[in-house]
Amino acid sequence: MRWISSHGQLISALTGVGMLLVWVIYLQVFISSYRRQLRATLLIARGVGDGLEARCFLSNMSSGPVYVQSVIITLETPDGTLVRPATDIQDGEGSPIQRTRQGPLQPGDIRDIGSFRSLICHALEAADDDPEMVEAMVIEILGVYGSEDLPVGARRRFILTKTQGRIRLRGATIETQQIRKRRERRRLISELGRDQ
Repeated sequence: MRWISSHGQLISALTGVGMLLVWVIYLQVFISSYRRQLRATLLIARGVGDGLEARCFLSNMSSGPVYVQSVIITLETPDGTLVRPATDIQDGEGSPIQRTRQGPLQPGDIRDIGSFRSLICHALEAADDDPEMVEAMVIEILGVYGSEDLPVGARRRFILTKTQGRIRLRGATIETQQIRKRRERRRLISELGRDQ
């Protein structure tokens, strides 16, 4: 007790510094958690099956709605790369809303954007390539989220392999790559121009 009373000012100063550190760390955790909640997160997944007839699903895991503005398909073939928009649904029937992949996607919602075969055929529409020549495909989703001033986006690459006369499809990575860097998001504006 005598030591505490003689070093009271030092202990008080150390306690103040300790409390300040605790509050700074707490504030850092709170801000990073808050920023994570504000970010758009889109997931691109393959449905049941591993062939080209499997469905491609888009899920919105953000805390707010995302307006899907454009779907861009990149096909990798031995002859090179082909990049085409696939926002409109070919041979779509019904109302104009049913003939497009555009539109709002609410938090937690999932949207079927078509089979992988239909996405590949859509991209190959103006090309002479055979769907079986496709080695890989990248699906890129571009959209608008909340008060963000730049587009948001996500992409996922799928690899196509031919085994026993059948084309199989698998994700190159487990997760969907989120496009969050400011420079990449600025590039999305030119991608959106491709789909006008």
